[in-house]
Amino acid sequence: MLITLIKFKYLSFFREKTLRRRVVSLTGISPKSINLYKSAITHKSLNNLPSEDLSNDDNERLEFLGDAILSAVIADYLFRKYPGCKEGLLTLMRSKMVNRENLNNVAILMGFDKMVLIPKNGIPAKKNIYGNALEAIIGAIYIDKGFKKAKQFIKSRIIRLHPDIDQLVCDDLDFKSRIIRWGQKSKQEISFESYELNKPNTPEPVFVATVYIEKNPAGEGLGTTKKKAQQDAARKALENLPS
Repeated sequence: MLITLIKFKYLSFFREKTLRRRVVSLTGISPKSINLYKSAITHKSLNNLPSEDLSNDDNERLEFLGDAILSAVIADYLFRKYPGCKEGLLTLMRSKMVNRENLNNVAILMGFDKMVLIPKNGIPAKKNIYGNALEAIIGAIYIDKGFKKAKQFIKSRIIRLHPDIDQLVCDDLDFKSRIIRWGQKSKQEISFESYELNKPNTPEPVFVATVYIEKNPAGEGLGTTKKKAQQDAARKALENLPS
């Protein structure tokens, strides 16, 4: 009995040491409470499996906390990086950055697919379990080390691995392309009409553009060039489309 107990404690110590080393490699942070990180990488399906080595905690509560912290840090990052962007575009960019599929891909790039504890028979990949574990790790860092360390981890490890943010901005600012893509997806015809206003006393030309959906006017815009007027018209039309 004593030998069995000593063996179990030795194995637990060895596994904890291995986990600690992996957490440091993954996050750059030396944990105070390794059990928090153990919970963060434990999928809820393991709660139903008997095991002497796993705690009863899974990562759902930590995921909830980490999701809120990640969203706040991303919002702060975008707000400071793009001072000229409107609220709607900032919200759209943040949504893309914390999108479940994108976050899952980032987590795999970081190596979470080799750390998350799941049943031996596995669970469906579409569950985005690695992205969920990444959010749970953020929650664990926040509790263990505070908001400053969690923010540092997000900026240095997650934002750095995210697809080009500047390209996201360019894509989202191209309203004409966006509404054309929407039309193709919805199988509705999109067309534009433009003309120049006759204003002799203005220092710059003024163009008016109208975007039509199935020959029905959906938005009208102004601009100093035909292209700018069409972009303005498309932007207004997109604001009225169902989400």
